[in-house]
Amino acid sequence: MFSFTPTSRSDSGHSSFSPSFGGPRPIFSTFNEPVAPTKENASPTKAFVSPFATERSFTVEDVRDVYKDDEDVEDEEDDVFTYTLQDAPIAAGRLQDWRDRGRTLKFRLSPLHNNGIAWIDERSVDGGGEVHVAPEEMRIFPAEIPDSALSDEYIKFVKDAHELYRALSNADQIDGAIDPSENILPKYATTFLQILDVARRRIFDERLSEAYVVCHCLFAAYFVDPTITRAEAVMDWLNQSDPRPTTEETSDIMTTAVPYNEPGFWELVHKLALRGLFLQCSNCLKEANMLHSDSESKKALQTATSILETAPKGTKAFEGHRQWRAHAIAFGENCTKLSDTKLRKGLITLANILRGDNDTILALSESWQEVTAALFLFHDPAPSRLSEYCQVAVAQFPVDFTIISEAGCAAVIAGDIPKALSVLEQLDVCVAAHIADFCDRQRMLDDFYNIETLDLPPFRDWLFMAHGITCCATPGTWFIGATYLKDTEGTQGLSIIKESITHVYPDNEATLTELLGICKELQFDNEAREIVIAWSKLQLSRNQVGSAIEWLDSIGNSFEIRAITWQLLESTLLNGLTLPDDILQRFLVSPRLCPGMIRELIAPYATYFAFKNHLNEGDVVEAAQYLASLLQFGFLPGRFFGPLLGELLPLLSRSQPRTLPTNELIAIMNSLYQWEKDPQKYNEGVQFLAKTLDAAREVTELAGDDWRVEYANIPAKEVIKLVRSKLVSEVSRAYLEEL
Repeated sequence: MFSFTPTSRSDSGHSSFSPSFGGPRPIFSTFNEPVAPTKENASPTKAFVSPFATERSFTVEDVRDVYKDDEDVEDEEDDVFTYTLQDAPIAAGRLQDWRDRGRTLKFRLSPLHNNGIAWIDERSVDGGGEVHVAPEEMRIFPAEIPDSALSDEYIKFVKDAHELYRALSNADQIDGAIDPSENILPKYATTFLQILDVARRRIFDERLSEAYVVCHCLFAAYFVDPTITRAEAVMDWLNQSDPRPTTEETSDIMTTAVPYNEPGFWELVHKLALRGLFLQCSNCLKEANMLHSDSESKKALQTATSILETAPKGTKAFEGHRQWRAHAIAFGENCTKLSDTKLRKGLITLANILRGDNDTILALSESWQEVTAALFLFHDPAPSRLSEYCQVAVAQFPVDFTIISEAGCAAVIAGDIPKALSVLEQLDVCVAAHIADFCDRQRMLDDFYNIETLDLPPFRDWLFMAHGITCCATPGTWFIGATYLKDTEGTQGLSIIKESITHVYPDNEATLTELLGICKELQFDNEAREIVIAWSKLQLSRNQVGSAIEWLDSIGNSFEIRAITWQLLESTLLNGLTLPDDILQRFLVSPRLCPGMIRELIAPYATYFAFKNHLNEGDVVEAAQYLASLLQFGFLPGRFFGPLLGELLPLLSRSQPRTLPTNELIAIMNSLYQWEKDPQKYNEGVQFLAKTLDAAREVTELAGDDWRVEYANIPAKEVIKLVRSKLVSEVSRAYLEEL
């Protein structure tokens, strides 16, 4: 499902291998960066190709035009995983020297495993003559790509996310976008965020943690719980992703005797206010031990704490914001009259924060996230202005695109959802797929689908296929992957299911039933037959012969059932009769209750089974009838005729009454004659008879009714002669007794 594209890197001082997705180039590259026409991305919609379809030797020449020098290589460092050769021949910073010496490093992957070899080739990369390779360079470098299997903890996250997706799909009934007024999406978005939070804490994966920050930002901006405002949600995201001030900073100031006299007191108060932490800010003012005796100062402090504690929240916050902001503006104007300079400056700055003054917020903020959240909360919490505030913020504090989660959050706030999904895809494709699904249900991606110049699948479908392929390639999550692949448009997802479904190991009947249910739903008839045949072979290995036959009958596979019948007969003739499993026992004992095809195809073995059962019960005459009918069966393979003839010997003894009538004896003799006339059947029968006799000699103890107890040391051909002689003698006996 995945291909691995080799790449030569000089910044690490080693030769590395970089995995790339085996299908089309990620769709988001089309929107966010220029794509050079290469063999890999020439067709954005080509089918997923196996990495082992072709073999290719990779040379330094392949990257000559891309990486001009070592510095260029360093600049090309991006978010890809690299795998380094141990004791690699290209030293750190020596790529140019490697080129000047005309060396070519080649490698080849194993067609079956995630490993291969690399070596230095003597041919010049410029196509010239051979280059002399020093003896110390003539060695093989092992190249191994780590297994792509997911950890148990991550698989649990995938399963939890899948359960939530199924619940959301059932609630939505897959009838289109959900009406936001129904309050379904925010609830499920919150649950997904909780699942992701638990996973990142349990797995300790930095990429999952970064994905969590981007998801939290997106949910705060577009899937806010109706009990709070969007501005509150965005501020909550900021405080969780970058908590300021820290607990230590607050404690260092507020645990002193007179916090108000500490140099950082007002900085702390302003930061708490800027972060919307109104209760904490009010408590700091109350516990500052300000020694002001004048009534104006006391009244100003009381007004400040009152405004902080009455900040509008929840469903009524938007309605009460204008009035609350007006109080803050009036409070700021009144503070200009305070005589205490320190108190006056501190409270005026506080009032400016609360009324959403741009200059004050920009001056006190440390990041574009802080500016955006503060302006959104204090200036005007209208959702339509969020991207406007982001533009103001990034003009003062540019986005640090080297921090991938910051780039993703900037795209979210700016309303560039495709870019945000691109970032999430780089961090975690499972998270990206589910976020794309949320956005798709909210109709946030509709405008981006109408791109006439590009023949590309929808964002959600692309990510679903990428996530589905990963799941299908991981033990234990194939059915989860199939769910996502089925829920995509077009045929590519179904093609992937069709290709991979026959490779799923059906370890129990429940898994088998689920696989066959998918085949029935998607009309994969041939795949269903392959799965049943594989299951029947697995059941045979578990000695569940009846179950195997039953499943083969369900797909009408007479060939396999017939083969099992002859295998049973062969095994029994060699090793003696064994107790069948419950289902096979039912088929053998009650043939009339069997399905028609099973009854017909297992008849030879059922006949032999009845013969042995009657023989064990002492009903020799009835047993002889079953054996005689089997010897006369026209389609009996020649190799079985010899051992079955041997079974006659105990029944032809003169020490007991006759067990077969004359016509049966003559019919058996005729079958023997016809068998001996066919050299191939005769030789096969004699050889298999000899094999059964050899097996009897190797066993320390045979069943008492086994004819080989007495005849094990007689050569096979002599046994045939003895049977013929006894048949003739028995016919003579029958003639004499009838006189």
